[in-house]
Amino acid sequence: MKTMQINVAVILALTLFISCKNVDTKAEAEILLEIDKAFSAKSVQTNAPDAFFEFMTEDALQLPAGASPIYGRKAVRDNMQTDYDYELSWYPQHAEVAKYGDMGYTWGYYEFKIDGDKEVRHGKYLNVWKKQKDGSWKVAVDLGNSNPKPELPKK
Repeated sequence: MKTMQINVAVILALTLFISCKNVDTKAEAEILLEIDKAFSAKSVQTNAPDAFFEFMTEDALQLPAGASPIYGRKAVRDNMQTDYDYELSWYPQHAEVAKYGDMGYTWGYYEFKIDGDKEVRHGKYLNVWKKQKDGSWKVAVDLGNSNPKPELPKK
């Protein structure tokens, strides 16, 4: 009985030790920022609905401005499909990663072009990211709202 208690204690201690590993949050935030840029590039290269489907968690939540929440990446993709042409791109400005490297966020500005440049809308967004078991990052929560065209910093 004592051996089993010791084994359980050792397993719990090892689990805590492994789960509390030190993470270079600044380096991980840079990685997350690059992933968000790749997400935007995918949206432009293919289309926004498919890009969101690829980069979101299965149970993702989207909080669109002026609309009800949308649950699940399939529902997000379906909701984003329209009968008109549009291009959605965004410009990540900053990323942060939590102490243990399992969650993070990015924020930035977006540009929504309808039928080429006939109508252009601008806004800001925030994406909450979760690190997956395979080490990839996926968006768990996406939200945005409109604002005037921002002055983007020069790169």
